[in-house]
Order: sequence, then structure tokens, then C-alpha cells
Amino acid sequence: MDYKRVLLLFPKWLTIADTIKLGFELNNWDVDLYDVNKEITKIKDKIHIHYQNFPYKVRQKWFDFFTEPLNLKQLELFKAFKPNLVIAYNGMFLSIDTIKEMQRSAKVCFFLGDSPFYTPRNDYYLPCLMQVDYLLCPDSYWENQFKGMGHSGTLYFQIASNPVIRYRKKVTEQEKKEWGSDLIFVGSNYTTAAGYKRAYFLNQFSRQDIKIYTNKKFSRWFSYFPELEGKVVFLQQRISETDLNTMLNCCKIYPVDANPGLINGIHLRIFECKVSGILPIAEYRKDVKNIFGPVGLPIIDNYNKGAEIAEYYLKHEKERFDIIDNLRNFTEKNFSPQIAIGNLLDSINFN
Repeated sequence: MDYKRVLLLFPKWLTIADTIKLGFELNNWDVDLYDVNKEITKIKDKIHIHYQNFPYKVRQKWFDFFTEPLNLKQLELFKAFKPNLVIAYNGMFLSIDTIKEMQRSAKVCFFLGDSPFYTPRNDYYLPCLMQVDYLLCPDSYWENQFKGMGHSGTLYFQIASNPVIRYRKKVTEQEKKEWGSDLIFVGSNYTTAAGYKRAYFLNQFSRQDIKIYTNKKFSRWFSYFPELEGKVVFLQQRISETDLNTMLNCCKIYPVDANPGLINGIHLRIFECKVSGILPIAEYRKDVKNIFGPVGLPIIDNYNKGAEIAEYYLKHEKERFDIIDNLRNFTEKNFSPQIAIGNLLDSINFN
């Protein structure tokens, strides 16, 4: 190729956007990262969240009205940048017509950040997935589903955390006082069944020294799990990446529940914890056990064992740090941004 340019269509608030950008830069590619969400007004976004409640004909007209300017903007950027490769997170509202136009001069990939079989904000997502050249699947279940459907460009894809954002640091006494605890959890909760599952998981650690940083929706579950109420810190705004890295460095163990949208896949928090010097203990998923189990990652295959596993590694500090080092070294050798993107590029046929 005479030039190497990739257009990343990702929400910029996602840490994985900067991680993938770094991976391409370390492989000597020119990168343009664009977030089309900034083109969406608050009113349009609010309507679109609920558009599935409209009658089908109205829903179809609304979707076209909502997505057409987003497609025009992204296609305009594509034509100006002239990339060899486009990677869109969950499709970023690209239509089949836009994808076909891009495919005249570039390969188009979708990175699957959420379940491709449950996409309430896009009626046309699955047909678009079948049109693109490559699907980057962080879940082996999704990978096998699309291979079974005959998609020849289905690739299993994992990438470690950005070392500029996640790293070990020497924390101050003031930071330890503000953020320190044996266990920590950071993440939103829901008012749906997924919210109950998360609260149920975290309740296993409620008798230990744990701080849970979350949103107000978590309070719905206090009637079921009253012991969690004193452990929760409600966030007024999103925690900065700098503060999150400091928080992880101040604590010892991070219980990682499996995202309900993942069937076999690996939660990104597992990658983040290891490089920040905190031990993740992860809810069982097939990919988690297959990839990280042999390296020593503690896996919770039964919620009732969660507190016992945490207590063991709190008492055995050297073993805890040895596992963190093993996991970090393994991840750097196999899934660092440079290696993950290099392997991806080797898998793509640009002819």
C-alpha cells in the first residue's frame, strides 16, 4: 500500500477508542478518530432512545430522518481522509448504502461492543453487519454465530488497555485516604434484571472492606441488599481516567462481574486492573477461563465463593502480586495495543 490510513468511528468517551488509535499509530498508520455523536442534539437523542415504541412505519421514517445526516457527515469525512480501512464501533449508524460507498476504496470493519443480536436503537444493524468486510468480535460466541451465518470476515479480537491511561503509580497518603479500600468496584447500575444481577454479585462482598462507585439507579436494589447501602458512593459525574487509574492503584482487589451482553467474552476491566496493580477476580466466562485461567486469574464460577476467594488473596499478598505480574506480562506479550492491531492488520486482505 502506498499509504496507510484508518478512520475510527468511535464514541470518544470510550477508553478503547484511544487504545485502538494508539495501536494503529504504533504500527505506523495515520489515524483519524471521529465521534459522530457530537452531531446529535439532546432532543433527537432523547426521542431516539424511545423510538422503538413508535408504530413501524413511523419508526422507519424517524430512523431515516435521524441517521441520514450522520451518514452524510461520516461519508464526507471518509472522502476527505481517503482511508484504506474504516472501523466503526457498533456501526455508528452507518447505512448499507454508506458502507457500500466506502467499500469502493477501503475495507470496512465493525467492532462489536455490544450484543449484535440485541440492538434496540438500530433496526438495520444486523443487515449492516452482514455487509461489512470484517467483524471484530470480543466474544467467541458472537464469532461462532457469524461464522455459522457464513460471514467470512469474522475475527476474534481482544486488545489490552492503553498504557498511557492505565499504569502502576506511586500513590500518596492523601490518595490512599480518599480512595483506599480492600475491594473496589466502579460502574453504572440498571433498574432492569441486569441491575439486580450486578447488585447480587456485589452483595457477596458486602461484609468486606469494599467501596462501590456507581449511579443513583443502584439505590433501587437496597431493599434486597441492605448491607450494600453503606458501601455505595453515588457519583455526580463520570470519573476521569486519571482518577480511575489512581483509585485502582489505591486498592487491592476488583471483583469483575460479567457484562450481561457477553456470552463468553472478556470484560475490559480485567485488562485495566492488571496494569494498574490491582488483582481482578472475575466472574466465569468461557473466554476468560480459556485465555487467563492458565495464567492464574482467580475465577468466580459460583457467586457463593466470591468472598472466600477475595479473602484468600487479601491474606496472601505475595501470591496476589505474583499473579498480577504474570497476568500483566502475558497480556503485554499477546494483547498489547501494538501486537493486537498488528495481528489484526495481518488478518485483513487489502487486495
